Amino acid sequence: MPVKEHSEVRGKPNMVRDEFAVTEKMSTYLVAFVVCDFESKSEQTVTNNITVSVIAAKEKLDQADFALHTASRITEHYEEYFGIKYPLPKQDLIAIPDFGAGAMENWGLITYRETSLLYKENESSSKAQQWVAIVVAHELAHQWFGNLVTMEWWNDLWLNEGFASWMEYKGVSHTQPDWAMMEQFWAQVILPALQLDSLASSHPVSVPVNDPKEIEAIFDTISYKKGSSIIHMLENYLGEDYLRSGLKEYLSKHKFGNAVTKDLWKALTNATKGKINVEAIMNTWTLQMGYPLITFQKGDPIDNNTQGWCVKQSRFLSSAQLNGSDVHSPPSKYNYTWFVPIQFMTDQSPPQSILLNATHNASNGHVELSPKVKWIKANLNGSGYYRVQYPAEMWLQLITQLKADHTIFSSTDRAQLLDDAFSLCRAGIVEYKIPLDMATYLVKEESYIVWLTALSHLSTWVELLQETSGREHLNRFILNLIGPIYSKLAWEDTGDHVERLLRQRILRAAIEAGHKEAIEEAKGQFQKLKENQTHVSANLQDLVYSVGIKTGGEDDWQWCYNKYKTTNIPSDRSTLLKALGDSRNIFTLQSYLDMTLNKTLVRGQDFHSVMSSVASNPVGTLLSWRHLQRHWDSIFDMFHSGSFTMGHIIKSITRHFSTQFDYVQVKHFFSDKDVGAGKLALRQTMEEIQVSIEFRKRCEQQIIMWLQEKLPNDSVMS
Repeated sequence: MPVKEHSEVRGKPNMVRDEFAVTEKMSTYLVAFVVCDFESKSEQTVTNNITVSVIAAKEKLDQADFALHTASRITEHYEEYFGIKYPLPKQDLIAIPDFGAGAMENWGLITYRETSLLYKENESSSKAQQWVAIVVAHELAHQWFGNLVTMEWWNDLWLNEGFASWMEYKGVSHTQPDWAMMEQFWAQVILPALQLDSLASSHPVSVPVNDPKEIEAIFDTISYKKGSSIIHMLENYLGEDYLRSGLKEYLSKHKFGNAVTKDLWKALTNATKGKINVEAIMNTWTLQMGYPLITFQKGDPIDNNTQGWCVKQSRFLSSAQLNGSDVHSPPSKYNYTWFVPIQFMTDQSPPQSILLNATHNASNGHVELSPKVKWIKANLNGSGYYRVQYPAEMWLQLITQLKADHTIFSSTDRAQLLDDAFSLCRAGIVEYKIPLDMATYLVKEESYIVWLTALSHLSTWVELLQETSGREHLNRFILNLIGPIYSKLAWEDTGDHVERLLRQRILRAAIEAGHKEAIEEAKGQFQKLKENQTHVSANLQDLVYSVGIKTGGEDDWQWCYNKYKTTNIPSDRSTLLKALGDSRNIFTLQSYLDMTLNKTLVRGQDFHSVMSSVASNPVGTLLSWRHLQRHWDSIFDMFHSGSFTMGHIIKSITRHFSTQFDYVQVKHFFSDKDVGAGKLALRQTMEEIQVSIEFRKRCEQQIIMWLQEKLPNDSVMS
């Protein structure tokens, strides 16, 4: 609340007394006080005359404008979207120099890490700008979901975080319509949720919480990203009007109070005038972990109809090939069936919709299709939270279609096809040839989210085959795929926001795959930057710093570290922090890791970033693992048992392993360790390592042989 009265303290001339206006009725965890000598910039919202301010250190206040304007516009948009006015007279956003979380939604005084709030035009990258917009939109969404209406207990944390993670993309999409945010939502939110939720060690969205350590453990991908993914699916099924009407009823009825998930479902059911039982549908998504694999099968086994198609559902597990894996474990009252809204099209027909049932053993569906149908594409625009399996010959027809004319599918559909193909291959459900063959069409691809998806999977394969000849073959495969788009985009930082993001990702892929021209260009720009001869575009700086450090000597590393210590731009500090982990010198990397134990050299908030950066470097993976083991007690004390940071640290270091030897080492080390809130993350990482081991056993040699056949010597792929 604003200051009500400012006065001197009698008898103490060096002190002042501030009295604040009385708050609205609110949860105690949302109260915040900040004492600082920072300065602020403010503006009023047009619709409700709210004073929006960004507060930051004086020397960084010139980086506040973008967040300030974004916050004002998104606040106005949320008021209109929810149909409920923001209830406080002011909204402060403050940049904290050393802040563990990305941000915290304290009512009327939102605290942010500097990289989540400050942006300097021409000095910060498009990626950094988008991050600021997303985090600002996320925390402002909490002013309604979380602050105005608060979950009754932590088992419904997803009501806060799932909705805020969904609204952040809607908010930014409203203020930046040319950023393709809802396309990015699929790649940045739904895809990682599907990856984690395919593990047997996942957890339901709504989960019992009985211990403080368990609270921080569920601030994870499931609560945030799966929560927002199933809301996105629900919106697509109900329609935006019904959803907004239900949200307004829910917020209005429970404002300045607590609510449970059931209250939301009731409001949404009311919005449909009782036509749709939202609670019955959504309980199958919130009260059991995982999601279905939807399989299209020719012929219907129930009525022996050979013309129709059976649409079946079964739980998808990436670890299904592991010994002891059980798709029915742990037991679920819904028996791992879901109410699934499915949209699909064929080469012969426009989009159609069906709803698979989760009750009375009637979880399969039936559709009539033309006997001439060549392919089916289900989960249109990736709006559903599931994967799709097609008959083997239909996968081949989909690949043929992509090669002939990929634009018949939306960019999200193309990305989703690739993601399903790679993910089903990892789970042992489709052959390695399907994702590899499908990827060959990428020579014609220009979509950011498609490349983001494809390169994510291909870079994972490169890492898995790091110590084999497969790494070199895969890198040549990648260079062939990106050749046309690399030539088109080149190194001049031009185009709209999405094109700049695409260029950054393609150039990084080229450098990581050993593209000689790209590496030389980055090296040249680094040397010019060191000699103050030129300014490197903000969107290219991370590549230039990385290559400069990777190919340079100790003096180059030290120059970057000095720049990290002296720069006034938080996003620049973040870029340098990650690039410093790219050195190929093990002594330099070990010295960098040692710095993490001294908060005067590396801030506590940056500890995880340094460890993750070094662990992601093949030269530093084992160094970071050894460092974690040697200094476990100190690191554990630094973050305490209830910190979600422990889970992030464990996962970022050990997730790179894919051999039985490494699995045994990790298992042995943690067998007698209290990992606090990192317990769930450790279980998930151990399972991921096992899945990687199994994948390598099954596919490694076949992938290498396929690549050798397709790319003999230095030939170009046809």
